[in-house]
Amino acid sequence: MKTFTLAILPLALISAFSHAAEEKAAEQAEVDTVYVTAEKQLQQSLGVSRISKDDIDKRPAVNDISEFVRTMPGVNLTGNTATGQRGNKRQIDLRGMGPENTLILIDGKPVNSRQSERISMRGERNTRGDSNWVPVEEIESITVLRGPAATRYGSGAMGGVVNIVTKKVSKEFKGQVNLYANQPQDSKEGATRRIGFNLSGPIIQDTLGFRIYGNLNKTDADAADINAGHGNDSAAGVEGVRNKDIAGRLQWKISPAQTLILDSSYSRQGNIYNGDTQNSNPPARDKVALYNGLVNSKAETARLYRSAFSLTHDGAWEWGDTKNVISYERTVNSHLPEGLAGGPEGSYTGLDFVQSRLKNLRFSSEANIPFKLGVDNVLTVGAEFTDSKLDDPASNTQGFTDQKKTDVFDGISATRGGKASQRNWAAYVEDNISLTDKTHLIPAIRFDHNSDSGSNWSPALNFSHQIGENWLVKGGIARAYKAPNLYQTNPDFILYTRGQGCPIDAPNSVRCYYMGNGNLKPETSINKEIGLEFNKNGWQASATYFHNAYRNKIVIGDQLIATSNIGNWLLQWENTPKATISGIEGNLVIPLHDTLKWSNNFTYMHKSEDYQGNPLSLVPKHTLNSTLSWIPNDRFDANLTFTHYGRTKPRGVAINRLERDGNPGAGITPLTSEHNQTQVGSYGIWGINAGYNWNKRVAVRGGVSNLFNKKLYRTTAGAQTYNEHGRAFYGSLKVSF
Repeated sequence: MKTFTLAILPLALISAFSHAAEEKAAEQAEVDTVYVTAEKQLQQSLGVSRISKDDIDKRPAVNDISEFVRTMPGVNLTGNTATGQRGNKRQIDLRGMGPENTLILIDGKPVNSRQSERISMRGERNTRGDSNWVPVEEIESITVLRGPAATRYGSGAMGGVVNIVTKKVSKEFKGQVNLYANQPQDSKEGATRRIGFNLSGPIIQDTLGFRIYGNLNKTDADAADINAGHGNDSAAGVEGVRNKDIAGRLQWKISPAQTLILDSSYSRQGNIYNGDTQNSNPPARDKVALYNGLVNSKAETARLYRSAFSLTHDGAWEWGDTKNVISYERTVNSHLPEGLAGGPEGSYTGLDFVQSRLKNLRFSSEANIPFKLGVDNVLTVGAEFTDSKLDDPASNTQGFTDQKKTDVFDGISATRGGKASQRNWAAYVEDNISLTDKTHLIPAIRFDHNSDSGSNWSPALNFSHQIGENWLVKGGIARAYKAPNLYQTNPDFILYTRGQGCPIDAPNSVRCYYMGNGNLKPETSINKEIGLEFNKNGWQASATYFHNAYRNKIVIGDQLIATSNIGNWLLQWENTPKATISGIEGNLVIPLHDTLKWSNNFTYMHKSEDYQGNPLSLVPKHTLNSTLSWIPNDRFDANLTFTHYGRTKPRGVAINRLERDGNPGAGITPLTSEHNQTQVGSYGIWGINAGYNWNKRVAVRGGVSNLFNKKLYRTTAGAQTYNEHGRAFYGSLKVSF
């Protein structure tokens, strides 16, 4: 009760202030905010990147935003863990902390649909993540926050935050039709076709406006044999997708100082099968016909349906401004049933679809209050409440009978329910203190109480100081955290390994079960960064050092908690000791001419190791992104792009019997050291594109990706767990009215 009172206190204060100022606010002219909040100041940190609408237009994505977000410093695409078990299903990974520590926002509201996907024994999910719920043509901007600046957003932001901002309601009626096509040179790689539209304008001038957009997208799956002859004939390429999106917005200008926004969206995403399983092992003999049928029919193996609704109130008052949001997100994950036991876990077992359902209800309230206490301050107080409910009966059906033998564990039923839930209350305070015109200090503290993992305090301190006219030093330190997910804390969630997945010290005769643990602690990280920025006459340069001290990472444990009647083991998810991530990020922008600009950024990963010495994510040692932009006039632009990826270090320390001994029949070699595993050497990818505005209504763009046809094939061994597609030709057409 005490926690709940703390959480709703800012709401009560906001309500009181708002009522007192309501009459004056209704009469006042439209308010232009001139002060800088802590959130806006933090978005000027060195660990923050912005992607504008123009940037997106000049480098159109094939499917979703991850393709150009990965060109920012500190960003890569990886699986949930360093095992690479899901291979080509890579997600946004910030500073090597893993996709599970990257929080995706749409217009500032968290997106959680990937949480409807079961987590495997190795921490992988059969998902592409939450980066493709908004068609790329409907995005106004993207902000990528890394490091201490992201901690204000709570659980799941230890690596950082990606905020997708959609296009606003237009003050005049306008619309657009978008066409996009991508054709790979290699016929075994999947082609893309996409069409979308948007409409926006006033219903009642200056009072009521609307915005609506829709999108249809299909990307064919890679051929099932795309990797044949390149190290592992059973390794699949990239799955195809079928996406459908529709979204609407109503915006009511209640008064010059108050706005009410109603958002609604619906998306359907389908995965087109091409032969992949979790481990890319050949299917069991009795499943060969099933798998071949799925491949030959180009069938969908998963269909994700997401519905989202939100109501936002923005208010500007004499004393400050407020934002109050109510949002609801519902995800239905319909997919083919997957095996919950080794051999391998994650393989499809039938053709009758099963479903998991995830519901997230969220209330948030925030107030920004400028005041002067010796120096200028902008105080921010906020509160959040989130209620998450998961129903996944198919993932809780693992039994205790195998090879005509039945395990019995005291107090654990062979029949278990599929429901799990969490509630989280949070309150936070932060202050943007202008010590001088050149020095800003941002202290902050956030309190979270999770119904499963308990309470957590997240303090933070960020600063910036201008040196002379051209130099700026910035830095920060913050404690970030991530609550255990709904599978890890659920004791009804049990996975089974038929022996090879047991801990290394388990006897060869023992087989192991793993269950959820309701006593898990939250994962935490102390994030630090410090850097220097230079700006003069269009020249821009920066360098940032970051260091994350990761604690209590949740993994499958090795501590025996029970033995069955026939001697098999029961283990559970556990918190592990420390892990360390550190590196350097930088930017360099050179104005070569009034019409020519050269933009560069780099990332150097100095260290990424868990407590056993394995990398946390399969990310390159260094990455360089470079773009040469030529804009001779308002109608034409051309861009030459280059990305260089350094060596990717594989895992080298075995954590279970399968990794220690290997499985020759499945093509898995013993993991005795990283040198026995496939490494990815350095390579570079070039691209070129050009765009032309035919007139105010028609714009065209064309280009070539992977200009010199540098291809990588997936082997599933070591670090080479994904395909790098070869040369492709693409074009887009936009017609406005």
